[in-house]
Amino acid sequence: MDRLDFAIKLAKRVGKILLSEWGNPMDVSQKTSFQDLVTDMDKRSQEIIASEIERHFPGEGILAEEGLDNRQSRMWVVDPIDGTVNYAYGLPSFSISIAYVEDDVPKVGVIHLPALGETYYASFGNGAFKDGERIRVSGRQSLKETVGLMGFYRGFTGKMISMLEDKVVRVRMLGSIAVGGAYVAAGKADFYIAKRSNPWDVAATVLVIREAGGMVTDLEGKETGIFSKGYIFSNGKVHDELLKLTKQVIT
Repeated sequence: MDRLDFAIKLAKRVGKILLSEWGNPMDVSQKTSFQDLVTDMDKRSQEIIASEIERHFPGEGILAEEGLDNRQSRMWVVDPIDGTVNYAYGLPSFSISIAYVEDDVPKVGVIHLPALGETYYASFGNGAFKDGERIRVSGRQSLKETVGLMGFYRGFTGKMISMLEDKVVRVRMLGSIAVGGAYVAAGKADFYIAKRSNPWDVAATVLVIREAGGMVTDLEGKETGIFSKGYIFSNGKVHDELLKLTKQVIT
């Protein structure tokens, strides 16, 4: 079975199920703090995705957010709901992220946005797409032309926004790194800065952005795969300007 086709169909199937409790999940609980939530649908989504992977690709590992860690050289990396707070509160910026990875290099990546009916995806070496149409990062050349996206991290986000607020057109916070990364890949935004992330947040995103012609590094400018703790995703053209700013904030 073609892995990309499998992941797209599975993400869309699970997305329909998620919509049944969007904005009103039956069970919401705290994970590490009151700002870190998990719902019954995070768990149900993961169970369905993991079960289907195990059925169609037996023997391949699965690394997923809700306590599933079977890392192998060939594995699937899954975020059953990226943007759980948005999902629980009825905001549309949440996604299902499914990636297939070989030796820590993403080979297939799918980001499905159920509330918006959009699917962004890529396979290694074959370009990036949204719902069948090829996508590419923006061509904007300087920060003063850009709209940037930020993740939320206490002690970092405010400082970074202060650095950017008189240098860009706008800064937005969507609440989902996968959604933000998809928007960078499609040229809807020009960069995304995340101080903290997990492999399941970024495995699909890293591939989609690179296949769309974008650039991915950590906050110090080092090339990275899926296990960095911080990321800059950009159209490549404003990356150096961003690095000068992020280095001032993290040092």
